[in-house]
Amino acid sequence: MLRQRLITAALLFLLVLVLIFWAPFWVFLLFLMLLAFLAGQEWAHLSLIAYPNGLALVLAALLPVSILAQHLPWSALAQGGVIWWALFAALLIWIPPSLLREAAAWQRPASAMAVFPVLLPALLFSLSLQQRAPQFLLWVILVISADDVGAMTFGKIWGRHQLVPRLSPGKTWEGLLGGLLASAIMGTLGAWMWIGAAAPTLFCGAVLGLVTGAFAVLGDLSESFLKRRADCKDSGQLLPGHGGLLDRLDSMSAGIPAFVAGLYYLGWWK
Repeated sequence: MLRQRLITAALLFLLVLVLIFWAPFWVFLLFLMLLAFLAGQEWAHLSLIAYPNGLALVLAALLPVSILAQHLPWSALAQGGVIWWALFAALLIWIPPSLLREAAAWQRPASAMAVFPVLLPALLFSLSLQQRAPQFLLWVILVISADDVGAMTFGKIWGRHQLVPRLSPGKTWEGLLGGLLASAIMGTLGAWMWIGAAAPTLFCGAVLGLVTGAFAVLGDLSESFLKRRADCKDSGQLLPGHGGLLDRLDSMSAGIPAFVAGLYYLGWWK
């Protein structure tokens, strides 16, 4: 299982690396549309709605339609993404246990529609970063991946205290701390490579990595909420050793907008 997981992760990383630095705009756009369609299908299945393909097609079609807008408010979109996920964090605290049971009829379309603010901003930012600053897209992927690896490693070795047991029993506070530490380290390394080696720059890179990792956890928990309610272990079986595509994109959905908002705040991307 571990070997299969590592092989899949290595192949995915090589594919993404090639697409980030060498794919033309239209190829990368088609790739993101495919991701949007497949992830949208999985989200719709977890939301227990009757027509998952329809939701997935709308999500994929919105990507090029949004790009046709000549002047997207990127900074406002990033700030809106941060606010959205901050509100979701509050929801996690106050959500009643009854909502973790099978969704009522009115809850299913509401859950399904949430895919648009969850996935669309991250996909749009990925396309913009690939065109304007591909090294930053690689940076945020490495930060979020480091968060995942650090959380899994620390959780397996030292995990004792559950983080949000009613949503994801396997996540622990020790894993959270390990993931945040790893993302802060990767944030520092990225700042050193692509911004500068001055101490304030490295400190800002560490904070950027830390914040991005924290938001990535919220993205992961959003999918955990759907999986717990749908009584599913994984969102799908598309990726051997990893589960579904959404199982890999959930943390990206919240981490990428937070990362871009941090870039704007620090003046590293305009």
